[in-house]
Amino acid sequence: MTATSAAALSRSEAPAEGERLEEILSALDNDFLALLGWDWERRVITWPRQHPVIGLPDCPVPGCPLAITVLTRPMCAGCIERWRRTGLLLEEFLLVPKETSRGVGQGPCRVGSCERPRVTVAGQLCLAHHSQHTKTGLIALTLEEFLVHPRVTGYASFGPCEVAACYLDRVGRQAPYCKAHLNRLYQARTTPGFDEAHWRRTDRAICTTREVSLRGLPDRLVAELLYGLWARTQEGFKARPECLRPLYDRLRIYQVQQLAEVTDPAGHGHSREQVTMIRAWQRALSLLNMTPEAERVKDVWDMAVFGYTGHMSFAPVLQEPLREAMKIWVYDDLPRRRNKNAVQHARAIIAAVGMLSESLRVQRQDRGTVPAAWGRSDIVAFTNRMGYFTATGKISPSRRLAFTRFVRRVLLRFRTLGLTAPGQLLEGMPADFAIGPEDMPDEPGDTEAGRDLPEQVLRELCAHLDVLEAMSSIEVRVATELLIDTDGVRTRSTRSRSTAWSRTRTALTSWSTTITRPTGSAAACRSARRRPRSSAASSSASANATPQTPRPGCDCFRAPRPTRRAPSRSWTSPPSTGPGWAPSPTSWCRSWSPKETPASHGWCRSTRPGSSRTPTGTATPSGTPTPVSRSTSSRS
Repeated sequence: MTATSAAALSRSEAPAEGERLEEILSALDNDFLALLGWDWERRVITWPRQHPVIGLPDCPVPGCPLAITVLTRPMCAGCIERWRRTGLLLEEFLLVPKETSRGVGQGPCRVGSCERPRVTVAGQLCLAHHSQHTKTGLIALTLEEFLVHPRVTGYASFGPCEVAACYLDRVGRQAPYCKAHLNRLYQARTTPGFDEAHWRRTDRAICTTREVSLRGLPDRLVAELLYGLWARTQEGFKARPECLRPLYDRLRIYQVQQLAEVTDPAGHGHSREQVTMIRAWQRALSLLNMTPEAERVKDVWDMAVFGYTGHMSFAPVLQEPLREAMKIWVYDDLPRRRNKNAVQHARAIIAAVGMLSESLRVQRQDRGTVPAAWGRSDIVAFTNRMGYFTATGKISPSRRLAFTRFVRRVLLRFRTLGLTAPGQLLEGMPADFAIGPEDMPDEPGDTEAGRDLPEQVLRELCAHLDVLEAMSSIEVRVATELLIDTDGVRTRSTRSRSTAWSRTRTALTSWSTTITRPTGSAAACRSARRRPRSSAASSSASANATPQTPRPGCDCFRAPRPTRRAPSRSWTSPPSTGPGWAPSPTSWCRSWSPKETPASHGWCRSTRPGSSRTPTGTATPSGTPTPVSRSTSSRS
């Protein structure tokens, strides 16, 4: 069967090898096989010229039969090299025809009805006709006259090359190989311990820019490679012939029977792109003919069947009735989750039920395999076990509360799903095998412990504030200094907000009117925290501080910040007394002279009546006020 007739055969004509092979063959798209020019007898993929994903356009140079494999380039690789040597403009070079080309594959002899391949592209004749033309009395004839001479007749083919991957024809009667493999054989024979039979099975094919050979590979592996290529194309991923050829050749060298045997592609010498393709092909094959109904009975679920990623294992649940009930529960709960954390949520619930399962195994003599024997004592043992794990630090108080809630919800759902009815998985499960409100642990206290940066990290940050400003902006540096000077207080209640304001007010009372950023000793005015800072950074900050003037019409300090609109020219001082109001945050900055006030891009505002947020415009040990929040500022 020739390349021109290499259309996709029907599935009934394809080779069969087992049930799995039939499944893969039935999933192949005949239109895609026809696009590749696939023939199960020839087994060579031919890349199409026009296709939005895997198409390889022709080189625009006249007379060049090669394809553009890198779509970002205007020509094929060979023409680009010739173009660089000529020094011509691209438009001028595209008008120059290409005289000869290499790597165009094996072509037929020009003599009519001759089945032997030509020796060279320029000669256009097979070896026998070339000898007849150059060594007989017909040497004086031109090629066109020689082709029509009555003494010139066609010859039969010698047969295909005996290299498993090669689809070319032999060039002689004695040598069983094509011309290219014959030259390779001469070089390979010089290797000590050369095995010609093994060389025939594993040597790579001779292909053009558009062709990739799958010859010499098992039928199932060929079907898997075709299906994987189709699946990647459907997802919109490009596949380059120069990437697939070495991949297929390496599979042939290792005599791989199916893709599942390739467990470590990188260890077998595959490139990063090839490893990605192999993993994607294996993933597509694993999902072939998989359904949620068939997956739900397994102990480890592939969540891609359900539209998610990753896997889900029910191994933590030790008792078989409880494990099967959990599968039903997860199968019922997944459609109710419409976010990306559905799998993580289900894993957490399985882990919680797994701790209940472990408690049943440890506490009961029957290891908890009989649901009808479960009772209130098992719930008490489980809650005590969770308390012990919390006390020993194995789980946190919040994790204890979450897991107890999960178990309570699951046990209640088991009953609503009818799993405790006669003939079901949890038949006879007592009603007292449930977690009541009195069994729930207390809410863990909200603590700020563990949220502070380590002292060494804070020292490094303070020592490199200039680097931070150079990498970002002055606004980022000011915000960072404010967080450092105020301990990054996360006010969550009125009391904490009042404490934060009182600390800031205490710092303002003892603060000098110096405009420069604080030195190493300046941060010590804050009683609750001494900010670590290197002497080099302190001196650099003092040296780089630039006195700036305020905006006309405003005598208050304004932190530098970008604004999307011009600030108001008028400013009204808020009342300094009354419920919910703190002392005016501008009293400290009005005592400054205009020369001492730094320029800014915002304006000072106080907090709204009734607001307990830290007042804006408040000075900090770094010499900058609290940035103004647009949501809390009043507009004149």
